[in-house]
Parts: sequence; C-alpha cells; structure tokens
Amino acid sequence: MATISAEHKEFLLKEAHSLLNFARGSVIDTGGFGYLTADGKVDSSKPLECYMQARKIQVFGLSHQMGLADCTELVVHGVQSLSNLFRDRKNGGFYSAVSADGAVVSDRKLAYDHMFVLLGATTAIELGVQGAQELFDEAQAIIEKYFWEPEFSMMRNDWSQDFSSLDSYRGINPNMHAVEALTAAFEATGQSVFRDRAYAIAQRALDGLARDCEWMLPEHFDVKWNVLANFNRDNPADPFRPYGITIGHLFEWSRLALQIDLTMPKEQQGRTWVLESARAIYEIGKRYGWAADGSPGFVYTIDWEKKPVVTSRMQWVAAEALMAAFTLWKITGEDQYLDDYYTWWQYIQDHVIDKKFGSWHHELNAAQEVTTMTWSGKPDVYHAFNACIMPLLPFQASFIGSTKKLGVSALS
Repeated sequence: MATISAEHKEFLLKEAHSLLNFARGSVIDTGGFGYLTADGKVDSSKPLECYMQARKIQVFGLSHQMGLADCTELVVHGVQSLSNLFRDRKNGGFYSAVSADGAVVSDRKLAYDHMFVLLGATTAIELGVQGAQELFDEAQAIIEKYFWEPEFSMMRNDWSQDFSSLDSYRGINPNMHAVEALTAAFEATGQSVFRDRAYAIAQRALDGLARDCEWMLPEHFDVKWNVLANFNRDNPADPFRPYGITIGHLFEWSRLALQIDLTMPKEQQGRTWVLESARAIYEIGKRYGWAADGSPGFVYTIDWEKKPVVTSRMQWVAAEALMAAFTLWKITGEDQYLDDYYTWWQYIQDHVIDKKFGSWHHELNAAQEVTTMTWSGKPDVYHAFNACIMPLLPFQASFIGSTKKLGVSALS
C-alpha cells in the first residue's frame, strides 16, 4: 500500500500554518470574527454570521490541540462572541447573523447554524474554555426540541426567530453538518445518542434518498421529505441551496458516512450500504464533476441529466474531494483513491492557493480566473484547513477524535 510522503506532509503543515495565520485577520476587537476580503481584511459591509464564528472556533481549537500555535485566546474570543452576540436569551438558540454592534440582521433560526455551534462548542470544551459547556448544552437542547424530527430520522431546517413558525422546506445540507457535529460530539463525550443519531441521518440520506435517485443525492425536499427537483432552478448558484446536484456534497457525504461507521460497535461496523454508497456518490462526483466542461477543477453543480449547471470552481469542493479520496484510500487501501488525492492537490497548488495574499481563492471560473458569482473575498478557511490537517492526524471519525488520539497539545 502506498503512503503519504514526508515531503507532502511537510507541505500540508506549512499550508495549515498559512491558513491559520490568514484566519487570524478575522478577529474583531469588539467581538466576533468578521468576513474577510481577498487580501485578508475584515469586510465591514458584511454582517457577522453564526456559522462562521463556530467554524473559526473549530479551526483555532484544532490548531491549538495539534500544537500549531497557542490559540486559546482566539477560541475564548469565539465562545464569547456566540454567547454575547448570537445567543438569543429570550427565545433560545442562536441568531443567524448580527451586525458588528450586535443588532440582529437575520430573523431566522437555522439548523445549519446550530449544528456548527454544537461543533464549535465541542471543540472549545476540549480546550477547557469557560462557557463552552453552556454553549454546547444550549445548542443540544434547541436541536433536540426544534430541529430533530424522529419520524424521518432527519433535521428540520428553518424556524422563525421565536420558534413559532416552521418553514416547510427541508434540506440535505444541515443534515450533513449534523452528521459532522454529532460524530464529533460522540467522540468527545462518549454519549451514544450522538453516534446513533448521526448514523441514522447518514443512512437515511445515502441508503435511502441517494440510492432512490441512482446516487444523485437530492438537496431539496418538502415537509414530508419528497424531492423538490426544480428547487432554485431560477437561482442555481445559491451558496447554500443551489439547484440540482451539489458536487462537493457528494464528496462530503462519502467521507462522513465512512467516518461515522468507524464509531459503531464492532458487530455493526461495515454494513454493506456504507462503503457501497460512499463509493457510488464519490464516483458520481468524480465522473461528472471533475473537468466536466473540459477544464480542470470541479464544477459546482450538475443537473439531473448529469450536465454542468454552475461551472464555478469552489475551493471548498476541491477540499472535500481531497478528504473523501483520502478517507476512501484509508478504508479500502486502494491506490486509485490516493492517485485522485494527489491529482486534486496538484490542481489546488497550481490554481487555488493564492500565493500573493494567502488562503485559497474561493471561486474560480473555467479559465481559472477569480470570480465572485457566488462568493466574494475569502471569508473562511474551514474546508481548506481541514483538508491540510486530515493526513497529519491519527485517522478517526472526527477531527476532535483525531486530536484526542494525538494526545495533549504540545502547548498545553
């Protein structure tokens, strides 16, 4: 079996440090993490977003646990921002977006945000940060009360601010991040409810919804989880609810299904659907997403006939493709996946990494030129950072599980 070379690991470590340093620029002294421009400055025209705060906690927390840098103060900053700026102490839960002065910008309570709060809080608890357990408990209580839908083994999507009105839309995206957050929560706490719920969601999504559509995993559903095949046809490049099949999500689900399976009791591991579906949706993503218009890179979306719709190359899609390939290689030992991994890293090195300002270009067109049809600036290093550190860590079901396996931080 081939291996990850020492030279490549050295590159990954250097790139992880670079991304970490870029992310530091998002700190706002008065509270929270801001949206970063292409050259790494806070864009004051953008609101502060809940999921971005939690993702930064995750990046800085993992950096600390790995010994890359002492990031305790940054994690504390993130926990305080969620507690003081985003927590709705009247209605419960967390606001989706606020202005720099703390005014509420969005009146929706989203599953997507709460899954990331749970993930960020789990990471902060591992660092022993004050207030992290309170954040975790609040997120978990809200998820349990308002988002978890046991009838379907899936999460609801979108409530009004006071939780009096539930939108009829259901989405695959927050459920994907539910699997991620719940897997991490299990590895941190050992509480089987988190593992079992993550597994149930993954099985419903892949062994049910994806299989029923010949592995073309739908994104959008009605209140009864019937597919809304034409949802957002008129707005195909939406950053969170794009029309058609989202290539990056195929890769992300492939990885997450394999990872949650690692946590199951030995007698339940390796059920046929897990590897079968992980391979199948990975192959759809690779075959119809990579260079689908003749130019290197992954297109953002395809339609139900497997033709490209939005051809922008999103950095997060390439990052998730890397991690899926790496995970399949680790699980199967088949070098075809490692070959994919190196091919896509070469593309990222050639086109996606911004060698002038740092971080990764968030969106490129087919000519590998920076474009802003869906994303402006470089708001987030989350996916890119994860792609860098995954091969550097013990192979576990979550990044938190991996850093726990790694041991106590060298900086602790």
